[in-house]
Amino acid sequence: MKGTRASLRYAKALFETAKERQVEQEVILNLETLERIINKKTEFFNLINNPTISYRKKASLFKAIFDEKLNNTTMQFLFLVLKKGRESLLADIIKKYKYLHLDALKIVSAEVITANQITNSLRDSIKNKLNANGEVHLTEKIDKSILGGFIINSGDLQYDASVRNKINNVKRAFKI
Repeated sequence: MKGTRASLRYAKALFETAKERQVEQEVILNLETLERIINKKTEFFNLINNPTISYRKKASLFKAIFDEKLNNTTMQFLFLVLKKGRESLLADIIKKYKYLHLDALKIVSAEVITANQITNSLRDSIKNKLNANGEVHLTEKIDKSILGGFIINSGDLQYDASVRNKINNVKRAFKI
């Protein structure tokens, strides 16, 4: 929980700074590049998450790799994260920043988990319910273990209309 709150604070700070400097689009592109690198779980990822490596070494590594590729605001932010020893939160910070960025653009980001591929009419209905007047970025995942129905995750909210959830609710009701 603390990591989540700290990640949100860092993401908000970066977002506000980028907004002041009018570089939101550059920063989001920079963070997406970093996210791709982090998600690959490369040696670089292991290196930045290694607590035995000093801030100075990590900062010089970041400077050598990203200095010409990333915006100055993004670089300053990364150095701050490293200096404060919060590099393990970097993936979560990026995720929260992306959410703040989409929210500022009035775009809803959501994930739909189903047991089977969803139809276009259901997809359109979900998008309309999530944001009737705006754009929705919908990520679809298939998970056979939910048996049927769907689960929608958007931000910190979850709507679980899966068959698995209904079965679990019935099981809990009979245990009472």
